Amino acid sequence: MTEPAAPPAPRRTSALAIAALACGIAGLTVFPLLASFAAVVLGLMARGELRRDPTLDGGGMATAGLVLGWIGIAFALLGLLLLLALILLVL
Repeated sequence: MTEPAAPPAPRRTSALAIAALACGIAGLTVFPLLASFAAVVLGLMARGELRRDPTLDGGGMATAGLVLGWIGIAFALLGLLLLLALILLVL
């Protein structure tokens, strides 16, 4: 008798992708500019890691972290521009 084949091992998720997503969310809520920059850097690093190692999962998380990071940076820059405009209007 032959034994049934073992199920395939579950794929690992990239820690960089998880960190990029967490920083992207934090960049929109808790730490606006700092976490957004970290999300962009970690997202780019995660995408490179996923390209090099096809056994890893997390492409969607890496992309989401990257997008959230850029959105957070855009919101922060827009807020700084509005603050500058407000200061110039008051003076």
